[in-house]
Amino acid sequence: MIRRHGAAFALLLMAVVPFPASADPEECQEALHKYNAAVSDISNAMRIYVGCVNNSRAHDDCSTEFSTLQSAQSDFEDAVLAYGLDCQ
Repeated sequence: MIRRHGAAFALLLMAVVPFPASADPEECQEALHKYNAAVSDISNAMRIYVGCVNNSRAHDDCSTEFSTLQSAQSDFEDAVLAYGLDCQ
């Protein structure tokens, strides 16, 4: 029964959400740029966070650095979604 509801939902979603016939090259290029920037931001934030943890010596909880990493992850998730929507 769950399978039927899931299949029905997927069909309804496909009927409601329009899919572009082809990707707009300009939008795809922008999505790719955002994706690459997000990857770079994650790499930088991770390096800074790991450096803080390694040098903390129990004097710094590195919460600021971790918050920056979380923000970079959120931006990365958005960039992956945008790439999937704009480049397919």
